[in-house]
Amino acid sequence: MITQSLAQQAARHHATRALDLLDTYWRRLAAHGGLPQWSAVDPGAIQDALDHAFLAERYGHCHARIRTAGGAIAEAAGTDCAGFALSLLVCPEGRSAFNDALSACCENRDPVALDITTVHGSRAKIVLYPLIDRSGRVTQLLGGLALRNDGQTVPSGVTSGSLERPRAPNRRPELRLVIDNT
Repeated sequence: MITQSLAQQAARHHATRALDLLDTYWRRLAAHGGLPQWSAVDPGAIQDALDHAFLAERYGHCHARIRTAGGAIAEAAGTDCAGFALSLLVCPEGRSAFNDALSACCENRDPVALDITTVHGSRAKIVLYPLIDRSGRVTQLLGGLALRNDGQTVPSGVTSGSLERPRAPNRRPELRLVIDNT
């Protein structure tokens, strides 16, 4: 019994650490001149977070399709979820709020974090980071999912929780040359 509890604690700690690694990585990419391009994402740079990470491609106004996902996300979905709509990870009652948050992430060009209930009734935190294409449009998302398995069952009626809007990275100040020849 104690071993299972320690294993659950270790898994929760790793998942939380993975989301922190994704956040740090995205902010480092964004600090070099605005939103990062999806082609700049290097899986090797986030290898300790890959199990909890995913890349999704935006389609429509408020939807995204999973392109690739780590093992923890496949476990939460109950199957390999490449090609699935991202909202299928969220319980049906929370999908509307989730789609609104995804739309806000893409339109406001800011990361979002949501407390959700997965389709299997587990509590989880999901983070979404916008990525741009060559033309500057947000077409991809880097994201992460961390299950919060604490031994408590959560009724499937619990839906998406608080929407956090982490502050966008500080942009470097722009300098301009001012000449006064008077």
